[in-house]
Amino acid sequence: MKLLRQLEKAYVVVSMLFFSGGLIQRMVAEDDPAARLQPDMAFKIGQVIIYAILLPLAVVHWRRVLRGVQQSGWIFAMCGFAITSAAWAFDRRFTLLHGIIFSALTLFAIYLASCFDWEQQINLFGWLSLIAIVGSACIAIFVPAYGISQDLHQGAVKGLFPHKNIMGRQLGFAILTLWLGKPKAIPLWLRNSALACACLLLALSNAVTSIVAMLACVAMYPVFHLLRLSGRRTLPLWAPLVPVLGMGLLFGISNFGIVLEATGRSSTLTGRSAIWSAVLSAIGRHPWLGYGYDIFWNRYTIDLAKVKFALRGFQPPHAHNGYLDLLLAMGLLGMLVFVGSFLTSFWRAGTLFQANQIRGAKWPMLVLLFIAVFNVAESSLLRPLTFLWIPYVTIYVSLALMRAEERLGACAALPHDADNDGRVERESQGSIGGALPGYIT
Repeated sequence: MKLLRQLEKAYVVVSMLFFSGGLIQRMVAEDDPAARLQPDMAFKIGQVIIYAILLPLAVVHWRRVLRGVQQSGWIFAMCGFAITSAAWAFDRRFTLLHGIIFSALTLFAIYLASCFDWEQQINLFGWLSLIAIVGSACIAIFVPAYGISQDLHQGAVKGLFPHKNIMGRQLGFAILTLWLGKPKAIPLWLRNSALACACLLLALSNAVTSIVAMLACVAMYPVFHLLRLSGRRTLPLWAPLVPVLGMGLLFGISNFGIVLEATGRSSTLTGRSAIWSAVLSAIGRHPWLGYGYDIFWNRYTIDLAKVKFALRGFQPPHAHNGYLDLLLAMGLLGMLVFVGSFLTSFWRAGTLFQANQIRGAKWPMLVLLFIAVFNVAESSLLRPLTFLWIPYVTIYVSLALMRAEERLGACAALPHDADNDGRVERESQGSIGGALPGYIT
């Protein structure tokens, strides 16, 4: 049984590496958009294998997975919306298929959250991060033809991943995991060494979006600590901090062009502003329900032709903004569902951050912040092959299960008659012994 459990953990890590884009190596040339749009059979086969293994695992652990699904709430609504959007999509079969694939990815994340306790999840994310860091360093050093960009981003390190921005995303997540998650399974010396290596690789990648998202997390970390203080004790700390933050924000806005120039970017954010303007026009034509899940950039329509015309013949793979892509796919109603899930998860993560009673208690809140900032200039939300959706769903479901366990514990502590005592005790034992061992200290 112990060997099977180890194999199950290996399956989870390898699957996450696949979804992050680091398992199957392929070139993604920035100056060859046609190559990016070609279907990749290896990725399709990889998905089939992963989901074929997931199905029996979900059946074996059906009680735990069902408990996770019951606590998924807003996440379950997002999957339902994605599948239902086939009803008004231009290509119903395509949208339905991709909605099912997205739901399967979500099921994988729910399985991870419900079948492994909190510390085990941190360890699995930690091993994934370690592989991403060491693998990227080795590829960049020993196979520079692949590990270093040869396209428009000549010289930027992309390591194990097909694009520097993908490596930047993964390294940003790895830094937060090793820094705040503190995976217990990884020795301290190895964790610190990998953390230093990740920071160096992130700088060499020149992935500005990931670097800015990481800087935002570092800047907000002491602010979140101040919020942990209650009552009047926060006033003398916030008093000098507010004007400093205000002056810093004012300086950044007034010198926006200089700041972009210092990072090697133009005032158009490397062409993103033109893409956003064209995409906003397309969103305005289908504001409430969108065009259907994941279809806008994958099927040629009149609205896509208008975007391409506005961009002088250039067709990007996505909007370079996760929120705009969400509006394209599911409209304002879909955005409201996502905002509901994010605010719920962020509130629960803030409660965990404030309590700070378990290992990695500060990790969820900063990961959610990283996801929120990263998707301002990149698109990594609700896509069939995107890694960040996995920790997002895992955090949401894990925190929901923690709250359910706390409520169950509170009910068990109340006085009841003999029959109710027996029922509550049985339910409590089933929950703690099933999906949530070690969640609450």
